[in-house]
Formats: sequence, C-alpha cells, structure tokens
Amino acid sequence: MRLSQSDLFNVAGDALKVAQPSNQLLAADWPPKLEVLTQGWQELLGHFWRSPTGVLLDQKMRAGLSAGRVFFPQAVYKAFALTPFENVKVVVLGQDPYHGPDQAEGLAFSVGPGQKIPPSLRNIFKEIQRDLGVPMPTGPQAGSLVRWSEQGVLLLNAALTVEQSLPASHSKWGWEVLTDNIIQGIAAHPEPKAFLLWGAHAQGKASLIDSLNIDGRHLVLKANHPSPLSALRPPLPFMGCGHFGQVNHWLERQKKNPIRW
Repeated sequence: MRLSQSDLFNVAGDALKVAQPSNQLLAADWPPKLEVLTQGWQELLGHFWRSPTGVLLDQKMRAGLSAGRVFFPQAVYKAFALTPFENVKVVVLGQDPYHGPDQAEGLAFSVGPGQKIPPSLRNIFKEIQRDLGVPMPTGPQAGSLVRWSEQGVLLLNAALTVEQSLPASHSKWGWEVLTDNIIQGIAAHPEPKAFLLWGAHAQGKASLIDSLNIDGRHLVLKANHPSPLSALRPPLPFMGCGHFGQVNHWLERQKKNPIRW
C-alpha cells in the first residue's frame, strides 16, 4: 500500500518521537522555572543567574539547545524540587549527569524508571546491603533514588547538565560555580548536615564545608568513588566504608529520622 505524503510526514514524525530520549532537555524547557522551588533555593539560584557566570552559562545553554544539540536531563532542578532547602539532612555529591539516553533524571547517581542499574550505583546498593542488611532493590524503579530525595538527601551533581555521549562536557561551563555556592549555602546553615564525599572530585569540595564548620556541627565522611575502578582501592575504599549506618546513627543523635536507604 502506497502512503500519501501526509501519511509519510506522520510516520516520520512518529519515528522522531521514538528516537528522542524521554529525558532530553529541549529549548522549550529552558530556562528551568525558579518559581517552583522553595525560597531558600530561589535565593541561591537566582543570585547565580544574575551573576556574569550565570549569564554566560545561560547563553551557552540557549545556543546549544537552539542548535539542536542533545542535552540531559530534562529535569535540571529535580534535586531541588524534591529536597527543599530547609529539608536537607544529607548531601551526596556526584560529578555530572549520565550522558546516555533516558538515564539521568536530575539526581546524582540515580537513573530513570526501567533503566539498568549502572555499576557505581550497584556498588552503592551493595555497600548498603553489607552495612545495613537492606536487600538490593528490584523492579523498574530500582535505580531511581527519588525515595532518598524525599527524605532529605540532596543528590547534587557538580554540573547539572551534560551533552549526549560526552561525559563532563558541561563541567567547565559555570555549573560548578553554582553548585559550590549551594554547598557553601548548606554548610552555612545552622542546622547540622551530613556530607558524603566520594572520590577525589567530591573531596575537593571539603574546604568549602570546613571553612563553615568550625564548630564541628556537620558530619563529613570521605571515601573513594563507588566506581568499580576505585571502590576497593586503599586508603579509603568505598566498599566497607559504612557511611550509611554512620549517617543514620548521627541523625538519630541529632533527634532526626534516619534515612530509609
């Protein structure tokens, strides 16, 4: 059966819809809406976007999206939306989002529904199982860490976007100025927080916390990155670090609910 020209256009359009990753950031999504965030995040993020670095980053993002480049994730502010500033109890710092289609969902180490659990996240779950006896998660939502975010765990990537198939492609665009400001803003808060710094990149942010932690109210734990390449490497192997149990014992001493990891 011969298709009409209009049918051909419809078929082509459907093919494009299938090809487009569900987590792709589109020009219509930019800039992400500050109004949906709580006041604490609005103040921190709004100040950045008014700065010269923020203006330049905005221009780069607009230019790339207008040129049709594929950026992830669509939900740039998901970590902030799920974990309001005043609810942050624990900070986990990643480097940048996953660069494959349908993986990154705006939360460090987390992948969207139906996605295979990446090796680093699998090691995180293995350590939780070893540390706390919690079984490895199963099912289509197994790799999504939304459940952590809703309990006050801020899953923050140092860069909030990435280009498809190009890891760390946006790490020099200015995002780290924003996320450094966020780390400092959280560390400056009078309420005690726990910071989990896994890998050299995350541990490089320790000075931002230490300068505001003179009274020792914050818990800062360090280990290697959970990647299979470094998870067992001394002197700070991730496997066996016991961070999840340490955080929960510390939260209980602070009269706060422990995290259901």
